[in-house]
Amino acid sequence: MNTRRFGVAAVGLIALATLATGCSKAADKPGATASASTSAAASAPAAAQGSASDALAAAAAKFKDTTAKMTMSMAGGGAAVKITGQLDGPGKKSASVMDVLTLKMEVVQLADQVYMKADGVPGMPKGWMHIDVAKLGPQSSLRKSIEDPSYSAKMLTTAAQVQWDGSGKVKGVLDLTQSPSMNPALVGTLGDKIKAVPFTAAIDGQGRLTTMTVALGGLAPTAGVGDMTIAYSDFGAPVTIAKPTGEIVEAPAALLATL
Repeated sequence: MNTRRFGVAAVGLIALATLATGCSKAADKPGATASASTSAAASAPAAAQGSASDALAAAAAKFKDTTAKMTMSMAGGGAAVKITGQLDGPGKKSASVMDVLTLKMEVVQLADQVYMKADGVPGMPKGWMHIDVAKLGPQSSLRKSIEDPSYSAKMLTTAAQVQWDGSGKVKGVLDLTQSPSMNPALVGTLGDKIKAVPFTAAIDGQGRLTTMTVALGGLAPTAGVGDMTIAYSDFGAPVTIAKPTGEIVEAPAALLATL
């Protein structure tokens, strides 16, 4: 494989790994509320919090109306993924830095325009690349992901068996085959288990999602996939997200095909 093809593959790997999660609100679906038996077993304080499913849906929807900072990490196969970023829901903007091994990707999203820089990836331009989302296919993970810079809201639309797990905490399962940005390779690796992945989440006193852990690691330990943890902070604080300066080139067609 020549360096340019390797570079395209590497960027695609980073993108798919970090876009394994799919911003829209988490809607109630069949099975999304606790069964009668689990409801009966819920503690009085948990019952007083109202519907866990409704609270989770409302928390996910808040990303459209606020700014926030986020971190996401996922271990696995010696290629741990870490993302740090900031979100501007009302402005439809986001900026993130993603690290995988020695590779680093920076992504700036301004509405439907994306700018990407892939440091340490052979064969890729050294500076910023522009991606016209209109040139991406309808099933493109990148195209779908820019609707959800929170990395969690769309994923939560598949939540089922949602119930309180203490004050301000919920648990349930996710059908990740229905997540619009799910990595098909991961679906193939984990099989039917991917349809009911346990998750936990914390909601603060203002109804905002502060942390979420998706328990991928326990599904197939030998597959080299670890748990995914996402944390949010600094809600409502000012953020600065702007078009990168300096020379910007159009992303290679071969790269677009991987996204």
